[in-house]
Amino acid sequence: MKKFIAIVAVLVPSVAMAQTVINDAGSLTNKLTNLGNTFIGLLIAAAVIFIIWHAVMFIVKASDEAERGKHRSGVLWGIVGLAIILSIWGLVAILRNTFATDNRAPTEAFPVLVPPSQP
Repeated sequence: MKKFIAIVAVLVPSVAMAQTVINDAGSLTNKLTNLGNTFIGLLIAAAVIFIIWHAVMFIVKASDEAERGKHRSGVLWGIVGLAIILSIWGLVAILRNTFATDNRAPTEAFPVLVPPSQP
């Protein structure tokens, strides 16, 4: 039990992001962006697993028409949910790039040609 308490005492501040002080809004937005990206990745993974599970069960339950209908609608709703997740994620990326809120100067958003140096 003492080992468990020691591990929790070490890990809890890192999970809560309490080990560092947030000094400016830029670091706060970076932490929130990273947290959001992780959450979106988990949602996408869950949607794909949901779709695969219902597709496999649709194939396995080939004899029972009621079960096949249930799993067919599960695959359909999984695809709809995945499309919604990806479209919202894309919309947020478009807005972030449009308003240059990803902590880079607007001139860095586009490639810049640098002339060769003269000897």
